Amino acid sequence: MHAGGTAATWLSEARGGLTWHDPAWLAHGRESGVNVNGELLFVTPLPRAWAESLPPAWRWLATPRPHLGFTANTAGNTSSGYFGATWSMALARDVFRPGDAIRFDIFGGGAVHDGLRNTMLADRKALGSSLLFRGGGEIGYQFDARHSAALFIDHLSNGGLSRSNEGLNTVGLRFGIGF
Repeated sequence: MHAGGTAATWLSEARGGLTWHDPAWLAHGRESGVNVNGELLFVTPLPRAWAESLPPAWRWLATPRPHLGFTANTAGNTSSGYFGATWSMALARDVFRPGDAIRFDIFGGGAVHDGLRNTMLADRKALGSSLLFRGGGEIGYQFDARHSAALFIDHLSNGGLSRSNEGLNTVGLRFGIGF
C-alpha cells in the first residue's frame, strides 16, 4: 500500500458496486433509484517507515490511501463525484482460510453533486451547497490479497454551512480488486 517501485504501483485498488440513497429503513427514502458506484484507491503517499515505526495494531493510521470515486443515480436523482482518504484495517485475519480477512474501512473527504441545493419537493433532498463533506465506512471480507466484498455506507452533508442541510445517506454492496 506504499508508493515506490515501478510506475504501475501508484494504484492500490479499484472498487465498484450498487448503492441506494436513503433507503426507507435508514432514513426517509426520498431519493429513488439504484446507484452505480466506482472508486479508485491510490497507494499511500506516506513513507513506509512511518507505519513500521508504530505497533502493528496501529499501523493502519499511517497508511491513508487517497481515493477518487463517483456515484451515478439511475433514476435521474442526485449523482456525485468524490475525493478524500481511506484508512483500512484488518479486524481478523485467516478467518475461514489462510490469507483471508475481515476488513473495516473509514473514509472522509469532499464531494460535488448534481442534486438540488434548495427544494420543497417531497421526493428530493435539499443539500444546500454544491460542495459537500463526505464521510463513512465499510465492513468487508477480503477473500485474498486482491479480491474483496464489502457493505458500504456514506453520508454527504454541508456540515451546517448552508440554510438547507438535509444530507444524503448511501448504502450498498461493493466489490474490490487490488493491484
